[in-house]
Amino acid sequence: MPDELNVFEWTVRLATAALLSGLIGFEREAHHKAAGLRTHMLVGLGASLFTMLSAYAFGGEDTTRIAAQVVSGIGFLGAGAIFREGANVRGLTTAAGLWAVAAIGMTTGVGLVLGAVTATVLGLLILYGLGYAEKRLRSRDHLSRRPIGIRLANLGELDEIVSMAASLDPTSGPVELERYTDGTYLVMILVDTTRVATITAAAESFETVSEASEIDPM
Repeated sequence: MPDELNVFEWTVRLATAALLSGLIGFEREAHHKAAGLRTHMLVGLGASLFTMLSAYAFGGEDTTRIAAQVVSGIGFLGAGAIFREGANVRGLTTAAGLWAVAAIGMTTGVGLVLGAVTATVLGLLILYGLGYAEKRLRSRDHLSRRPIGIRLANLGELDEIVSMAASLDPTSGPVELERYTDGTYLVMILVDTTRVATITAAAESFETVSEASEIDPM
């Protein structure tokens, strides 16, 4: 590695890290995850900058002392994207994506742009290609049951809403819950296709519900 970088090299590496991380973040944003486009871009940018500072800003001292902390530090940020409700755990893919874009950012930070591009392409193949296959495998009964999403301002009426869905469709479930950064929640329930309109209409009668509709599984 050279002892120092000029302004152009710094700019290219930082911009590349933000761009590649943004490609991963776009997929998360498209699926309405709490950590979306901007979060992933900032994580990749920050990881790249920390890596370059670690490598070039401290002379002959240990050039890995800052970069090494990125690996462990990103775990705390990823943990914030994971949400558990009962037996359901959501956000694991988003947390893994944040960890991956941190690695992509670090890779660009040391100048291995081709490696970062390759990792990004593989990441997108996993998210889009394998994601599609995973949904199909988990939705073998998709012709008879459909997912609905109910947006809640708070969890005050959650039990009543779940009970309502169960009373209108005894086969409904499982119930999954996701928390957004603005403090609202999204309840997702699989219901019989013939009961979608009835249950979403009933859900909208609750005071804490701002929206209820069928979710496009694709």
